[in-house]
Amino acid sequence: MKQRDTALAFVERFCAGDIGGLHPLLTADVHVEGPLHQSESRAGYLESLRRDPPQACGYRILSITESEDAVSVYYRYEKSDAVITIAQLFEFRREKISGILLVFDGRGFT
Repeated sequence: MKQRDTALAFVERFCAGDIGGLHPLLTADVHVEGPLHQSESRAGYLESLRRDPPQACGYRILSITESEDAVSVYYRYEKSDAVITIAQLFEFRREKISGILLVFDGRGFT
């Protein structure tokens, strides 16, 4: 799977609420940094999502930017009560996501 495809698979599975489906996309030592979750491991990140799961929602890709070892995805996270614009930087190592930086404006987040 290409890095772009992996990043898009992450967004798709996350927005579907498919926490288990994220596991094969991530390295064991993935570093996650964002306003709601910070973690230094796949197990820790997935456990935090299980405690506070994302609701299944729609999304619309706005832009994708790629470099040799990273993919940035900008998208609209379309919850039932709000639409949030999200930027995610996915860093890669050996075809898996090794780092995630999540940025969004939380004013519409409930």
